[in-house]
Amino acid sequence: MVQASTWQSSVALPATVEYDSNPLLLTSGEEGVTRTIIAPDYSLVGTFDRDQLRLGLGVRVQRSSDTDIVDDREDPNVILGWQRETETGGYGLSAQYNESSTLSSAVQDTGVVTTTDGTQKMYVLAANWRSALTERSTLSNETRFSSATYDIDTLTGYDELSNDLTWTYAWSERTDVYTGIGAKRYEPDDETLASASNSYSPVVGLRYQFSERLQGDVHVGVNEVSGDGGGRRGEGGLSLLYRGERVDASINAERSTVASAEGGFSEVDSVRGDWSYAVSEVSRVGLDASWQDSKGQTPNTLQTYGAWASRELSPFCDLRLSLMYKERQQDGLSDAVGTIIGMTLTYRFPDL
Repeated sequence: MVQASTWQSSVALPATVEYDSNPLLLTSGEEGVTRTIIAPDYSLVGTFDRDQLRLGLGVRVQRSSDTDIVDDREDPNVILGWQRETETGGYGLSAQYNESSTLSSAVQDTGVVTTTDGTQKMYVLAANWRSALTERSTLSNETRFSSATYDIDTLTGYDELSNDLTWTYAWSERTDVYTGIGAKRYEPDDETLASASNSYSPVVGLRYQFSERLQGDVHVGVNEVSGDGGGRRGEGGLSLLYRGERVDASINAERSTVASAEGGFSEVDSVRGDWSYAVSEVSRVGLDASWQDSKGQTPNTLQTYGAWASRELSPFCDLRLSLMYKERQQDGLSDAVGTIIGMTLTYRFPDL
């Protein structure tokens, strides 16, 4: 009988109360709501020699002060994964199911605009492998199948099959160069609303470790989409990550092509950054900002600016206060703006 080498589990219980002045990002007739959110999360990891099993269970329970604007919700999230390490690499499988609001970043980061609090149901199956070809080079591959459905007539459910093949070469102790190609197949649930299409993205990149605290990544490529509204354009990105004794900071700029609930692939340009400072051993403050330009069926620009402060009340409990300003711009419409003020208390149970 095979025995587990180790079992590790963790339980987190965050509880949030927040006021959103314009959750639907309307350009007129804005109405605010207060949301109470409890989101317990359980993670279990078992290691069996070269094999690792992972289970994640969570649910986001939301109660709204006005259900005509934002619904009461119970959104589950389930993750199951298996990974095996070999002498030259490894391979594994994973599955995930989660539900989220169409007003959440998980949906709006793909360029979707909706003024209704609907539900996205997402199913994901993935397989990966990697193998060392030489002492310095590695070949890796990930195949992923995603299926999304919506309960809003204006959004289109779809299936997406993608594959990413990457070759990485360790040029030096600090430098990795890589190249690869990504391919995606998009198929809508309703072909009268959108047509099937393919996306191909060859890329070359460089990762560099400037120091023990600072690392960077830059990559460039080309994306070509077939079908109606398709075409070719350049893609790429740049990221920097700094982890200091008291200061953490990161910035990421990306031009990408993603499957959209509005039909087909959407071109998205984005810039995101965050900064935080440890005021003391138990207190931290931070700033974050994002800008996103989506060129899908409903072109729009979404930007956010936030500030937060957190304090550790005990080894297992911390409190966080946050403030966020958001703004969306669309051609032919007035700017839609809103502010979110929130407080989150998180309790982490000791290792079980």
